[in-house]
Amino acid sequence: MFYFIPAWYPQQRPWYDDTPLWFRVFERMTFDDTVNQLKMFQNAEEASCLVILNYQPQLRYFLHKQDLLGSTYWSFFDDVQNISAQLVKPIFFKELHWPKGTRFLYSPFAVVAKKGQKTLAYIHFAENGNLLSIDFQKDNRSDKQYFFDDRGFLSSILYYQEDGNQSYQDYLNQNGVWQVREHLAADRSGIEVNLFADHQFQKRFYKDWEELMQERLSLLKERQMAPEDVLIIASHVQHNEMLIASFAEQKKVFSFFADRSDVTNLDLISKISRAATLLVVDTEKEEKRLLASLGSLNIEEQAVTRISPFDTRLRLGHSQMVKELTVYFYIDTIDQERLETALLSLLDMMDHNPLMELKVVTFNQQFPLEALKEWVCDQIKRLFDEEHFFTLAADTGENQLDEDQEFELTRIDFECFNSENQIIEALDTARLVLDLGEEPDLYTQIASISAGIPQIHCVETDYVSHKKNGWILENIQDLQAAIHYYFDGLANWNASLVYAIQKMADYTSGRILSQWKELLEKD
Repeated sequence: MFYFIPAWYPQQRPWYDDTPLWFRVFERMTFDDTVNQLKMFQNAEEASCLVILNYQPQLRYFLHKQDLLGSTYWSFFDDVQNISAQLVKPIFFKELHWPKGTRFLYSPFAVVAKKGQKTLAYIHFAENGNLLSIDFQKDNRSDKQYFFDDRGFLSSILYYQEDGNQSYQDYLNQNGVWQVREHLAADRSGIEVNLFADHQFQKRFYKDWEELMQERLSLLKERQMAPEDVLIIASHVQHNEMLIASFAEQKKVFSFFADRSDVTNLDLISKISRAATLLVVDTEKEEKRLLASLGSLNIEEQAVTRISPFDTRLRLGHSQMVKELTVYFYIDTIDQERLETALLSLLDMMDHNPLMELKVVTFNQQFPLEALKEWVCDQIKRLFDEEHFFTLAADTGENQLDEDQEFELTRIDFECFNSENQIIEALDTARLVLDLGEEPDLYTQIASISAGIPQIHCVETDYVSHKKNGWILENIQDLQAAIHYYFDGLANWNASLVYAIQKMADYTSGRILSQWKELLEKD
């Protein structure tokens, strides 16, 4: 059995829930190495299990989003809360017990429960629209907050002090009885176990979650795991040492992804390498840095392998089935001057190529997209043929005077995305991806490769090779030449697609899995 231990942790309260409110979904990337590797093992029908250490009452929806729903998992918080439910069940907030006369007001970000002029609560939702939490108010401050499990019950209650600071949080079983209490006040901390908890614990009080976690992990190992089982651990400072201590007998693979762990930290690498059978990195750059660290520590026998991540939610090569040539332009990584230069170059090409379309994309909810759209419209009217970009608005009557007729911009969309699924949908018909920043967005690169779409960058990255699956611009003035390279005929675009297919063949064929097994058996 292969046990996957992810690092899906928030910035604050390290073992707490990381589910964002629906309008803040894309403040972090959820696709990572654990998602990628677990899918690879599942495709090969290898027995695998997720080990979830932090509090995740919305776990099923997260797994569904990553096409992992149905995966076997063990959850530390399910264990201490004595929760065995598996199926997702929606909760309708209006069916909860509200005072008679409560009315619900819908704002762009939450539902407000009011009685008369008094605000009773703010009701918050997750990305998929399911109930996430209810923040009950008292004297215009938070009094307590309910957190709901996506399996259809109240999961925990966070209580506040009169000064507005957090006091403690109770974690409940499915019957609403608190099992463990996390003290959060400035003058008291630690974990308290209910005398009438469903499980037997070794202690009544624990200094922190880690102490209780080690106790329950020991039971997991004793009851469920065998010495020959393998742990695949997403390297993270929060859990590395605890897992090394808890699973001394089992073989361990440590995986490094993006900037989650610093492979130049010699103390970290020394501890991990002594415990690990295999180290996995996601890029060539990271592999070189890790090997340099191992060399500095005079560690020569450590097995290291590299696996590029692919998101299998995307479909390869679908954009060639549509006649439009859509450029997906991600703009969050560049300044205004470069943005305007690139847009003028793109508009010039669109003026001469009626099949070319543009999708301008930001993940920044505060970006002034309307102002950018106005600027683009002004440039079109000033420099290009308006008939190539504007059409008569659908609701304009035939008999209206010419000066009253309204025209709307076509062939150019301005989008603000807040989820990976929106990116996936947009890339499904995109022919080319443009990211001209000094640090191109990581997920956009992974998703583009996974869809076989060539990318144009201004800097080299581990994911894009010049004229193989993209173009590295030496100068922004070369942008049109790069686009022509992929838009003039299908030969170069198909070569990029074949390159992606060859890369992904290692992932889907089981070759990487066989390589891992071979390296693990060498130990």
